Amino acid sequence: MTLGRQCRVSLVVQDRSASSIYIPQQHLDTPDGSIAPALHQLLKKTALTFTHTGTNAIAVIARSEEVDEGGNAKLLPAEEITVTGRNLTGSHLRHLKLDSYAPIDVLAQPELEITGAQTVAELLKFLPAVSGNSTSTSVTNGGNGTATVTLRGLPASNTLVLINGRRIVNNGFGGEAADLNTIPLSAVDRIEVLKDGASAVYGSDAIAGVVNIILRREFDGLSLNSYYGQAERGDQQTQSYSVTWGAGDEERHLMFSLAHYRQGEIFSRDRDLSASADNRSRGGTDLRSSASPQGYIALSDGVVSKRGDGYTPWTTEDLYNFREQTSALVPSEKQSLYIAGSHRLSDTVATYAELMAVRTRAESTMAATPVFTRFDNGDLTIAADQVYNPFGEEITDVRKRVLELGPRVQYNSTDTWRLNSGLKGDAGDWQWELTAAAHYTEARERLTNLIDPLRLSAGLKGSDICNVESNCVPINLLGTPGSIDGEQLDFIRGENRVNGASRMASLTYIADGPLGRNHAGDILAAAGVEVRREAIDFNSTDINGLSLIGGIASGSAQGMRLIGEAFGEISLPLKADTLWLDGAIRYSDYSDFGNTANPKLALRWRPIPSLLVRASYATGFKAPTLVDMNQTGYQSQEFLFDPCTNSNATSLPGCSGRADQARIQYLTEFGGNPDLQPETSDNRSLGIVWTPGDYTGFHTSLDLFEIRQNDVIDTSPQYLINENATNGLFGDRVIRDARGDITRIVATRLNIGAREVRGIDASLRYQHQSRKLGLLRWSMNGSHMASYLNQLAPGSPIEDLSGTFADSASGGAGSLPEWKANTGVYWQRGRWEAGYTVHYVSDLQESFTVNDQYVTRKIDSWSTHDLQVAYGMPSGYRFAVGIDNLLDEAPPFAASAFNDNFDARTYDLTGRYWYTTFSFTM
Repeated sequence: MTLGRQCRVSLVVQDRSASSIYIPQQHLDTPDGSIAPALHQLLKKTALTFTHTGTNAIAVIARSEEVDEGGNAKLLPAEEITVTGRNLTGSHLRHLKLDSYAPIDVLAQPELEITGAQTVAELLKFLPAVSGNSTSTSVTNGGNGTATVTLRGLPASNTLVLINGRRIVNNGFGGEAADLNTIPLSAVDRIEVLKDGASAVYGSDAIAGVVNIILRREFDGLSLNSYYGQAERGDQQTQSYSVTWGAGDEERHLMFSLAHYRQGEIFSRDRDLSASADNRSRGGTDLRSSASPQGYIALSDGVVSKRGDGYTPWTTEDLYNFREQTSALVPSEKQSLYIAGSHRLSDTVATYAELMAVRTRAESTMAATPVFTRFDNGDLTIAADQVYNPFGEEITDVRKRVLELGPRVQYNSTDTWRLNSGLKGDAGDWQWELTAAAHYTEARERLTNLIDPLRLSAGLKGSDICNVESNCVPINLLGTPGSIDGEQLDFIRGENRVNGASRMASLTYIADGPLGRNHAGDILAAAGVEVRREAIDFNSTDINGLSLIGGIASGSAQGMRLIGEAFGEISLPLKADTLWLDGAIRYSDYSDFGNTANPKLALRWRPIPSLLVRASYATGFKAPTLVDMNQTGYQSQEFLFDPCTNSNATSLPGCSGRADQARIQYLTEFGGNPDLQPETSDNRSLGIVWTPGDYTGFHTSLDLFEIRQNDVIDTSPQYLINENATNGLFGDRVIRDARGDITRIVATRLNIGAREVRGIDASLRYQHQSRKLGLLRWSMNGSHMASYLNQLAPGSPIEDLSGTFADSASGGAGSLPEWKANTGVYWQRGRWEAGYTVHYVSDLQESFTVNDQYVTRKIDSWSTHDLQVAYGMPSGYRFAVGIDNLLDEAPPFAASAFNDNFDARTYDLTGRYWYTTFSFTM
């Protein structure tokens, strides 16, 4: 193992082959940095040899007694063993081979280095199975400093994130999903992505799949790493530094890792694609805001704006380009500490502990606060006798961008602590583990330069209400930009703060081993119990449940639940080395909604040694989050479309007339529902894996998958608006005034939706080793979404969203490409290594309204090329240079994307990006 660490190779040994062989300590030569000469020297007098099993992975195996035509000993195929000796994600069983019943993407440490990624979220973003509405620091308006992963286009709450195979606490902003920003990549050994439902094994949330992040535990030595990168256009300056140290022996081991990461910003105005919200020249619409610095002032005889010394008629050219102020990529930073220790108490029992502390900070910039007096909270009518009202009439509709306040700045911070400790041991052929965990995360958000609606209301009234005696300052919403002076700003300025905390404590016991033996082989089994307590405490500084103007009212939620679970697995061989039947079941009892049981069955068949056919069926569930069940007082200005703004509004049953066409945001109230039930699912898969022995290093797989999901928890205000306008429904939830304009939407969470996702996963890998070329590997990984059937509510139409884009800001599912793939060539010879990767996203369709016409347009396909070259010096130093997006391909334009004219959750705005890494290991 020491040799593997020194040569930066994952070296695994087949226990039964090496257990009886003694090799004395000796000096081994690696003149060109390759491990091959050293292994030949080490194993030349033994019955062992070695073979490459993956990128920078070598297995030491027994020599075959058979010989080929030339009289040379044939090599037995390597038994695939996970590097750390742990069970593969998706099962608690220890299979002799990694014959998984479902496709799994494994990103090991050498592969992590060659990508140049510096965060877990960045690494997962371009995986083929990832699509939909994840969050990240690429999202400004709608982001909160967290990062999530969304498999199969399902919400992030449908993908379970584990650390070392154990559940972790969800983020502090509502606890919907785990925050990937709280997991430092420097502490990661590998990442396993199970692309199949796994509620029978892990419980709630594992509907779309599981992301299992395996941390480094057994590192020996000292490793120092530094990284610097910058976009070719001079922004997004990013740095990271880490130090990892470990030492120990067979009895005890200790390691720690310290890391610092900082990402620079990109402003919307600094990229051609995102600089303007007016997209008419690109075939889109004009998304500029009617709340302009000059003002939109609706009088009894028309609409005017203030220019210079007078008022002129308002035109669409007065719309405001808010992208002049917004950030496109959020500057962020992260500091982390990770400590792992173990101590062997006896020959059969060991204890261990892991502590992780992570601090994250992010700062996003949004355009200055807009005021919509007719549609914002409070009575914002400007009195006829208000001191700044020259018109002598009451004014109800003024739309004003208050540039004097400065841009809105959102500060997000998160502090996370995770402590896992336990005992593990052997009892004959069985292994057992008892784990106790305590996780806590606290999140804070501060949004500045907002407007207090109650103070603004008072400041817009006459002198009988707003005067010196009442400590009121009159506000001038009808003047030119700059007319709101410092005293007025101090009177109306507001700031919203949100604080949230999520806690989780758990106790888990698992045992696995051979249950017995039948005519076909060992019957493997695993069983366990888990007790878990989850709690949230979430609140914001709202004004009696009303949102500040320019912000949202996050409301509050307090809740706690107790969960008890029991689970079991079995692998039954039906025919020796040919046919296996696997089963699992998990029973879960929740204190707040009841209980559920979820089984899984899988069949694995090897008709010939090189071919594996696999099939599985499972049920799954996602428990409603504590915020889903307990939140109150959540208000937001949502980006929605009202069919009543079309020219045919008078023919629609729910429209009393044509509504205001200039509006794109609507005040929406969300709320929890204590009567929610779990979302449920059925998962089916069928696949083949081919590893022909005639082509050493060749591996290919093809898997069909289907996910059917019911009782989906949804709060779709767009669905409510559509049904209200076109069918006259939900009149108690879509509130309109006498002119037919929406004043408020009430969207309480309900179990009303259904989904069905079908597709194909395909992978291919080939590697070749020779003295002349070194180690050369080519791989391809792709995912095809054949259909994504979505029904918002019973009786509503079923839509196929596959190959479409609908922005999450309007309640859409995001980008759901039919094809997403990557392919790459990776090379290593001696001390040199290089990688070239291509990422691909197929074209999409989007629909939106232009001049009262509902149109569909194509969003172009997109591909990027990444390159890295590295050199490792004999003294332990490693230097690498990389280029991401080598051809400087801009993301494809999306007319219906609210943030920066493209989908930041799927594509990257940076352009060509250069980076260097420098490390030292001893």
